[in-house]
Amino acid sequence: MQKLPRDKENDYTREMASQRRDVVNAETGSNLEHVGSYSIDPGVLPGNIENFAGVAQVPLGFAGPMLVNGEHAKGEFYVPMATSEGTLVASYSRGMRLTREAGGITTTVVDDAMQRAPVFIFDNARSALRFGRWVEENFEAIKAKAEETTSSGKLRNIEQYTAAKMRWLR
Repeated sequence: MQKLPRDKENDYTREMASQRRDVVNAETGSNLEHVGSYSIDPGVLPGNIENFAGVAQVPLGFAGPMLVNGEHAKGEFYVPMATSEGTLVASYSRGMRLTREAGGITTTVVDDAMQRAPVFIFDNARSALRFGRWVEENFEAIKAKAEETTSSGKLRNIEQYTAAKMRWLR
């Protein structure tokens, strides 16, 4: 198969996206005509996607309105939802109606963080427990290694949860 074209000077242009679609069209026989119909400026995408070729369209519906009593957001809001799952938007709208009848949704910002929760599965609970202790004892080394992969993220802690022979790290 052909390599996807790249431009070291400016890889985020409509022309580069078109060239990549042309390669995939030629290699697979796919028709990517609609993928190339978009309003986004490719120039704003560096750091968000590689080998940009276009966009995928997903049906968009609005749920709500939702009544919010937040520190920063107060009032009624429609919530855009991109999905192809039938009845999903209607179900959310019903839930929002119920929360409105109960006085709305009260929100507060507790922290600014990103979470991931990988699970490690062992042969038994004892092995899962030993692994958890190892993580605690080696936190500084894990932190140093994790922070080598990003210029902005900082590993502050690792929370652990256990269920039988499974150990979640978050």
